[in-house]
Amino acid sequence: MLIKLCKNYSKKKKFAKKLALNFPDAQIVIKSCIGMCKSCKSKPTAIVDGEKIKKKSIKKFIKELKS
Repeated sequence: MLIKLCKNYSKKKKFAKKLALNFPDAQIVIKSCIGMCKSCKSKPTAIVDGEKIKKKSIKKFIKELKS
């Protein structure tokens, strides 16, 4: 699984750490831009295997990936 995060998200380190704990086989990359500029600064957003995903919290984001 390839997960691309935006460097502009304020909690990117916490987000990347929690993703790594829940998905140890995933490759997590922090990019300068993922093309979701309005939401990536305030919400957990990422591109997961080519699909853009955004949620209101990190917990909800991880729950979405697990399902």
